[in-house]
Amino acid sequence: TLKGYDAAEELVGRLPQAFSHWHPLHQAQYLESRFLLPGYILSSQGDRMAMAHGIEGRFPYLDHRLVEFAGKLPPEMKLKGLVEKHILRKAAKHLLPSAIRERTKQPYRAPEARSFVGAGELDYVRDALSEASIAAGGLFNAKAVASLHEKCRTQPASGFRDNAAFVGILSTQLWQKNFTGQEAGAARAA
Repeated sequence: TLKGYDAAEELVGRLPQAFSHWHPLHQAQYLESRFLLPGYILSSQGDRMAMAHGIEGRFPYLDHRLVEFAGKLPPEMKLKGLVEKHILRKAAKHLLPSAIRERTKQPYRAPEARSFVGAGELDYVRDALSEASIAAGGLFNAKAVASLHEKCRTQPASGFRDNAAFVGILSTQLWQKNFTGQEAGAARAA
């Protein structure tokens, strides 16, 4: 707990009463659709990204009738062994070539910290992560960011947490500059 706050307790309080009796696949799907889909997948990877580029996206698999239908399907129709979207793949059998229908999922992966640091480090990265820019943004601790930046520069492979933190901080700084008009640290210092 954090000063008396228990996140697990809050989560359990938000679950339907019958949740513990559901199939584990249905539990996982509920948690993803209730907590991950609206706040992360649609927001940061869907609507916001599309709208930032003047595109109005359509998400056909979010039609409430399709979601309600899929929610009633038994787990074995959704997942066969470790093959996801079993029923969708079966329905598309005559519409898509097997090379497309049967290929493994390729998740989106954000670039790693090493893509931004080192010998080829660009000015925009240095500017966005400069002490002045971090302080002006007001979201991160400038000394901690400087330490992380140096660590990512000097160590051949940063761990997952450091990598995620670095890319998250850099992305946030760039978004803040692009969407609020805040200048990078180098421009502010001039």
